[in-house]
Amino acid sequence: MNNTDTFVHFLVESGALKFGNFITKSGRETPYFINTGEFRTGASLSKLAEFYAAAFMVHFDGKAQNLYGPAYKGIPLCAATAMKLSDLYALNLTFTYNRKEVKDHGEGGSLVGYKYAEKTNVVIIEDVITAGTSVNETMQALSQIENANVVGLLISVDRKEKLENGKSALQTVQDEYGIEAHSIVNINDIIAFLENEDNRKAINAPEGILDRVYAYREKWGAV
Repeated sequence: MNNTDTFVHFLVESGALKFGNFITKSGRETPYFINTGEFRTGASLSKLAEFYAAAFMVHFDGKAQNLYGPAYKGIPLCAATAMKLSDLYALNLTFTYNRKEVKDHGEGGSLVGYKYAEKTNVVIIEDVITAGTSVNETMQALSQIENANVVGLLISVDRKEKLENGKSALQTVQDEYGIEAHSIVNINDIIAFLENEDNRKAINAPEGILDRVYAYREKWGAV
C-alpha cells in the first residue's frame, strides 16, 4: 500500500472511519463517517500523531513555532503531534489549547499551554472538516489574541464537500483567511483505496460501498 492507503487502512482498523448509513451534522445521508474520537488507546493515538507530524513536516516545516488544538478533539491531537515532532524530527514546538469556558481562578483565561508571549506563527490541528464551522470559530478566537499569527490548518480527512459557494470547506478556509490548509488524506484518497479489491476485502467493506461513495461524491463533492 502507498502512504495514503496505509493511512486509510489505519483509520478503518482503528474504527475512526466507518462505512454504512450515517447522517452528518448538516443533515446529509452519507455512506461513510469519520470520528477521530475512536482513537482511544496510547498506541493508536501515537500512530495517528506520527501521520500528523509527517504531514506537518511536508507542509509547514520552518513556517510555524506553535500548534493550536481547539477543544475538545484538537487537544490530544496537538499535544501528541508536538511530542512526535520532537521525538522523530527534533523539532521542539510549543502547543496551546483552549478551554470551552474561561477560567476565573488560578492562572485564569481560556488558554492552556503557550500563551503567545511574542509573535508566533501558529498551525491549527483539527480532526475533520465538513462545513468549516469549528475552524471559523477558532480563527475568530485566535484573531483576538495578540501575537498569535495563524499560518495554517492541518486535518486528518477532508471530505471535500461543497458549501453554498460551491467550494469545499478547506478551500474556503484558505480563500477567506489566506492561510495554508492541508489534510493527510481526502475523499478521493478514500475512493482510490476502495477501488482496490484487495483493500475492500482487507477491511471487509460492505457490499456496494464503492458505488455508494461514488454517488455521494457526485452529489455533494466540491470541484
